[in-house]
Amino acid sequence: MRLKRILSGGTGRWLPAVSLTVLLCFLLVVFPGCGKGEPSLEEIWDKSAEAQENITSLHMEIAIFYQNTKFGSGQIQTYTVDVSGNNVHLQNSIFGHTFSEVIVVGGKQYSRSMGEKKWQEQPVSLTAQSATEQMRGLANLPSVASTKENKGLEKVGGKETYHLYFGLAPGEIPSLFSKVPVSQLSAASGADVDVWVEKDTYYRIKYEAVIRNVLIEEKIGYGDVRIVTNITEINQPISISPPS
Repeated sequence: MRLKRILSGGTGRWLPAVSLTVLLCFLLVVFPGCGKGEPSLEEIWDKSAEAQENITSLHMEIAIFYQNTKFGSGQIQTYTVDVSGNNVHLQNSIFGHTFSEVIVVGGKQYSRSMGEKKWQEQPVSLTAQSATEQMRGLANLPSVASTKENKGLEKVGGKETYHLYFGLAPGEIPSLFSKVPVSQLSAASGADVDVWVEKDTYYRIKYEAVIRNVLIEEKIGYGDVRIVTNITEINQPISISPPS
């Protein structure tokens, strides 16, 4: 807010110039939040990086959508991941149907694909780190993004969060979305990534990325891809059992 003048005694006359110290004291009394300030985007990100290191369990849902195509919009894929220590349960659904499922528990890995009822035991290849790779892939957002902004406090799932925004130029996209084939990203025109960081714990509890002009698949053609990731039950008890 820009102060033009302070009225005295209802006369509307300009008061003599006041010292910066007096004016600052006035602002702090009348507008308590004025001098308090919130942490910068970089401070929030650094604290959230520290908080990520202390996560031992979580539930994560990743939904992938296509939009702005000649066929309109729709949901392509959904990942559901549960992590508890070294134990992992991952489900991969495509167009609403479970495509594959993997359970890692007690140092053993079990999997089954669409249409299979029997679980197959196989060498362990899925880890808690690889199952949550998308979160780690975005760790360098502040240093890579062309534009960035702290959009202030917002409520997400009833929790107060810092809303951080990052804008990516075409050449900055591949390094942050390494799992997307380069051929699909060759014509990408840019991306927007929003991250919500819980104020009390500094956990990153939501990501939303929109990559513009991506080759979704040959039949659909080019459009925008939106990836929404919600993370809950952080450091809460999560039970993962071997398949029966």
